[in-house]
Amino acid sequence: MGNEKDIEIECKFDPPPLIPEQKYEVGFVRAEIVKNLWGRKKIFLYFQVLQSGEYFGVILFLAMNLPSDGRFSESSKFLQQWTLASGALPKRRDRLSTKVFRGKVFVGEVRTVKKIAHIPGRLKERESSSFYSVIDQLVEVRAGR
Repeated sequence: MGNEKDIEIECKFDPPPLIPEQKYEVGFVRAEIVKNLWGRKKIFLYFQVLQSGEYFGVILFLAMNLPSDGRFSESSKFLQQWTLASGALPKRRDRLSTKVFRGKVFVGEVRTVKKIAHIPGRLKERESSSFYSVIDQLVEVRAGR
């Protein structure tokens, strides 16, 4: 004991940014769909802070659950955000494109993530050093309709 070699593991980790909670003007950058630890699909919409100041250029994400069967309810966060971006309910009932977010300036409400999903259905407090910011919701289209 005590003579074992330590192992160095390659680590490519860019911690998510932490900025003050408030509303920021943001522009759409990209989208991706990923499965979480429990196999549920989520869509991540990435937005860049556009207003001048210390946080100009910071990229934050807005994460939303996607229904496993593709059937959205009126309370679906993605459907609500899509409707805000497009200015109307979807005409097509078989697909929704993230294209509606492109070329627009939104007001996004930013919050700090202070908890972590430890076990499905249970949250635990994060260490303050691992807090990060996300866009909780888009609240207005400021330009680009």
